[in-house]
Amino acid sequence: MAEFRESIDIDAAPETVFAYLTTDAGMQAWMGQHAELNPTPGGTFAVDIAGHPVRGTYLHVEHPSRVVVSWGFAGSDDLPAGASTVEFLLTAIGTGTRVDLCHSNLPDAEVRGHANGWANFLPRLAVVGAGGNAGSDDWVPLTECAQGWQMRKDVIMTHDNAYAVVKKYHYAWTNGDVNGAMNYVADDITCQAPGVDLDGKVAYREFISGFAPQLTGIGKIAEFVDKDRVALFYYPQTASTSTTPAAELFTIRDGKISESILIFDRLSYGRPEQS
Repeated sequence: MAEFRESIDIDAAPETVFAYLTTDAGMQAWMGQHAELNPTPGGTFAVDIAGHPVRGTYLHVEHPSRVVVSWGFAGSDDLPAGASTVEFLLTAIGTGTRVDLCHSNLPDAEVRGHANGWANFLPRLAVVGAGGNAGSDDWVPLTECAQGWQMRKDVIMTHDNAYAVVKKYHYAWTNGDVNGAMNYVADDITCQAPGVDLDGKVAYREFISGFAPQLTGIGKIAEFVDKDRVALFYYPQTASTSTTPAAELFTIRDGKISESILIFDRLSYGRPEQS
């Protein structure tokens, strides 16, 4: 058996975060479409996540610092209901609460999928815990078999939710899912790009839609995070070019990309001049 550990800082008091682990409405705000919770030792822990029925019981509840539940999937042979253990430790820090998560008693084959699942949901907990709206969740299991959590995209976990938003956005559009990418863009986004200034999601979407079909891959990426700003440096690969570098600086407000500065050599993507 193996375990997965992660931690995240939330701009809220432990008492506030605790409610999102022990109430039906609180749980549904960041994880799952339905929840039935009885936060007492031996009480029901039932959350439906993307069609997967997570079932277990509350093992330990200490307000407002510790919640432990058993965790598994109803009908699963690989990870049956209640077969693993999830522990949340809530510690008051200067900026709010640090949440330390430990998911233990996992079969080795389940670790990667559950790590990816928590990478999606913990940033959502940070948003709602701080008083924001995490919005609709686009997490979808890679398969419908009960072999643990598999994400259709590899979201990298971070303590800074702005980074998680940008990574989800960037993964979506660079894989041709422009509609999915727009879930992370504010309606009033402004963008400065080579040769054009864009105002609003409609114009921004049109701009991205014109380039996304040309993309055949993404080269090496460097990333920098400064609170609500995230910078990406990478090499877009198309049928005509694979060496032109690109840089984007994003500003995140209320869980959405509100500003973008995009730099690349636009001449590299134009049609070759006829001699």
